[in-house]
Amino acid sequence: MRKYINNEKGAFEIITFLVVLPFIIYFIVYIVIGGLFLIEKNELTTIVNKKLDQAIVVGQFTVDIKTELIQELDTKGFKQEKLEITITPAVAGDNDNNTYATRGQEISVKVIYKKAHTFYYINGKLGTENTFYPKTKGAGMSEKW
Repeated sequence: MRKYINNEKGAFEIITFLVVLPFIIYFIVYIVIGGLFLIEKNELTTIVNKKLDQAIVVGQFTVDIKTELIQELDTKGFKQEKLEITITPAVAGDNDNNTYATRGQEISVKVIYKKAHTFYYINGKLGTENTFYPKTKGAGMSEKW
């Protein structure tokens, strides 16, 4: 190390490395946090699609399916108080287990976790905060007669 410090060319290389090092570290952290954001969105999508498949067979999101959806999301770290779940049509999302969407009618569900991911802050708050909310939307045709 002394050899490089005493040598002017070695000192220049060390200074160059120290100037470039923060950018390298930022780039690595950016990739890791971005990957975690995609993993979180994928987990949300997987859980919602699984419950949507169950709802399509039954013709609606029953009280039990909705409860399971919320509990499973909560287990994965999506806190219930920050979840926004929208189900259309209304008969497929009401709390009456006797009503349902008829066969061939589209049932859609949209889930938004209203908390910006860390990736929003790593991006220097570019764009709006809701751009970095983990969210998903799914749809399918009812199979209930």
